[in-house]
Amino acid sequence: MLMQPTSPDPKFDFMLKNNAQPKRGLGLPQLSKPIKIVAGAIVAVILLVIISSVLSGHKGGATKQITAALARGQETLRVTQLTQQQLKLQDPATQALAATVYSSLSSDQQQLVAYLAKSHIKVSKLELATDGDKTTDTQLQTASQNNSLDSAYVTYLKDSLAKYQTDLQEAYKAAGPNGQAILKSAYDSTKTLLDNPPLKS
Repeated sequence: MLMQPTSPDPKFDFMLKNNAQPKRGLGLPQLSKPIKIVAGAIVAVILLVIISSVLSGHKGGATKQITAALARGQETLRVTQLTQQQLKLQDPATQALAATVYSSLSSDQQQLVAYLAKSHIKVSKLELATDGDKTTDTQLQTASQNNSLDSAYVTYLKDSLAKYQTDLQEAYKAAGPNGQAILKSAYDSTKTLLDNPPLKS
């Protein structure tokens, strides 16, 4: 004969009731609201520092490369002006080439300096003079005395513009979209100059 189950003792009812299970979190301690705000602010500051350091590093690289291109262009302008105003080129074709070089590089300089100025970066005269080489002046003066200034200037331009083109290419790799547009235009102009008959021959 089966025994009827006896009703449980009322004293133990609490064991049989479905007690609500506490919600399980990530095991982190409960933080007060002010502490959460401070922690959030600290995280935000850390992120800002990381982002700004990445951006400034990128910008710094571009600035250095653009300044190098500016310095190279500035020296080519200086030498070109020397052949135009003091030593006096004789061949009309070389005179026209010098005028074109001066106009093209002056435009490049203005655009690149304006681009850097928008980023609150000013290039000093000392930085622009880093490629200055007075031995070039001596060589051209000697060539002028020997009636070979035009060919000496053309030889100088071939080398100088090729280096300038390389500097523009390096700056392009490190620059942002706006800078790249200016640098590409300068690169294309320089390529056109180098394709001129006096320089291509």
